[in-house]
Amino acid sequence: MLEHLLTWMTQLADSVSLPVFVIVGGIVEEIVAPIPSPLVNALAGSIAKAQKLGVPFLLWLNLLSAVSKTAGTWIFYVVGDKLEDAVVPRFGKYIGVTHNDLEHFGEHFKGTSKDDIILLILRAIPAMPSTPISLICGILKINMRTFLVSTCAGFYLRNLFFMAIGYSGFAAADALIEGFGTIESVLTIVMVLTGVAFVTWLYWMRGRVHPGTWLRKLYK
Repeated sequence: MLEHLLTWMTQLADSVSLPVFVIVGGIVEEIVAPIPSPLVNALAGSIAKAQKLGVPFLLWLNLLSAVSKTAGTWIFYVVGDKLEDAVVPRFGKYIGVTHNDLEHFGEHFKGTSKDDIILLILRAIPAMPSTPISLICGILKINMRTFLVSTCAGFYLRNLFFMAIGYSGFAAADALIEGFGTIESVLTIVMVLTGVAFVTWLYWMRGRVHPGTWLRKLYK
């Protein structure tokens, strides 16, 4: 399934204009998490080089890619938001965390410059998985302006890195891109396991100390 999708995206790059490719590819890349994050932008950079397109066009292309990928992350933000609304009121009692606990914690992310910078850095890291971050932001109901602006700015830097690799055309580009994809997959697994371990810890602590206590006091 994934191989067919990757083949389709490669064929798409050859059949449509680069702006259309980075817009469609960026959204698909975010929605289908297993797709390596360097794929669209590195391929776009390589094609731009072959077509002898200049750096200004590359920067414009990168902006389109960042905006489209941000739109893709917004979907998972909404999923995380709705998931928290549906799951925590019903099952939060088993781990001692309430809807109010999470809302109180999320209120500390009010869109300050510190919040903007932290999320921007996370989004700009080349191998950082995108979907888990979007879900967490939705669960905690991070300020929407912070989420959208910092995500777009971070993706612009991240995408520019991958696009520059493709545009450079140096021999080790494919191996480097594949390496980033592998690291991203490993980090995704680590983040999922960490989340499972965290929920397990909350369940284990529920009869001793209210697990939500630290959550309420963390930024107090």
